[in-house]
Amino acid sequence: MKKILSFILAAVMAFSCCITAFAATKYQPSFEVDCESVYLADENGNVLFEQNPNQRMYPAELTQIMTAIVVIENIEAVGGWTAEAAYEMSTQNFLYENRHGIVSTGMLAGNVFTADELFHSMVIASGYDAAMTLAKLIAGSQDAFVELMNQKAMELGARETNFTNCHGLHDTANYTTAYDMYLISRYAMSLDKFKETVAKTAYTCEATDTHKKLVWNTDNGLLASGNVHYYSPVTGIKSGYSAEIGRNVASYAEYEGFSYYQINMGAPFELDEGYNLALKNAKDLYVWAFTEFEVKTIVEAGSQLCEVPLELAWQKDYLKLMVGDTYRALLPIDVDIASITYDYDVPESVEAPIEKGEAIGKLNLIHSGEVIGSVPLVSAEDVEQSELLSGLKNFSDMTRSFWFKFIVITFFILVALYIALMIIRNYNHRKYGNFKRKKRL
Repeated sequence: MKKILSFILAAVMAFSCCITAFAATKYQPSFEVDCESVYLADENGNVLFEQNPNQRMYPAELTQIMTAIVVIENIEAVGGWTAEAAYEMSTQNFLYENRHGIVSTGMLAGNVFTADELFHSMVIASGYDAAMTLAKLIAGSQDAFVELMNQKAMELGARETNFTNCHGLHDTANYTTAYDMYLISRYAMSLDKFKETVAKTAYTCEATDTHKKLVWNTDNGLLASGNVHYYSPVTGIKSGYSAEIGRNVASYAEYEGFSYYQINMGAPFELDEGYNLALKNAKDLYVWAFTEFEVKTIVEAGSQLCEVPLELAWQKDYLKLMVGDTYRALLPIDVDIASITYDYDVPESVEAPIEKGEAIGKLNLIHSGEVIGSVPLVSAEDVEQSELLSGLKNFSDMTRSFWFKFIVITFFILVALYIALMIIRNYNHRKYGNFKRKKRL
């Protein structure tokens, strides 16, 4: 049982303390961040910067990230990516009424598209029409599709999110948070279809008998070469905006082996000298993350750091502990590794037998008063148990048990009662013996 528990502890620690990890400390950039809510973290949830990450915000077209997830996970049930769907007049009328007559994808009622074409239109160009058409193809109605969206949000842990539509047109009941959108975006990027599509800047939908040739371009300036906001490490994800909620962008960037997700929400709607401040903030934060921080090895696997008192081992009083995993962190360039302090979380003592590599505790790494990460501490050696010491301990444990004490006390009580009974019996025997002798006289 002890070895099983040790194995489970080691597995949990190995999972939570990856060989390469980022610092958990949150830093403050030197420039102003205009977005009301921001979340910048890696795929493991290690946060570099956050600003009101749990504040309720309106996602606008970022809603379509969840729409894409639900489509991908249900498309095979309706015939796969070659399945066809018609763009309906009711959808066109709804969008003309609610988008002030502006529908930029060029789709017209009666046009027939494959699911793959609709998916590209939605993911690349934020096509509301494509989103609504896909929702009906997948679930039969937008309401049924939205139920699937909310179910998936709960599965992903996005508990402060509620969707009321699949397209992202403003609705005060259609809300999320930067943190929840991070969870949703991270999951979406784990799906190959989404990751491949969202990295494209344009898609050509060839002409058919039902529609003319259409070209859909990305609305994410971080992706578009030549755009003032272009940043080459970015490979997704989606931007959105409306006069009611301002400007948002969900993005993903990779550089020199490191990757980040960033959610920026609630930037001013008005452009600042031609700059979309949601995109500008995203680019500035990525540059800050990738140029002012570097990977530093804090501790290496196999390093022997401390000892813990050892019991039940013959002529050995201490067990040597070593680091179970190498820990690397993304830290500011000017941070000296020597400034990282250690906090040992180990038991007061351990008992033999112990196998080399067996999890004993963990080492917390501290920088500027914050725990930036943890690594497992494991046994650096095999230690056999002394049968003599083990037997003595078992006997000692037994003598301290309730039932042992109960039996001993009961035994002494019975002995005392027996002795008392014998005394009384002897007394009575002498008393009545003397009485009988006097009577005979």
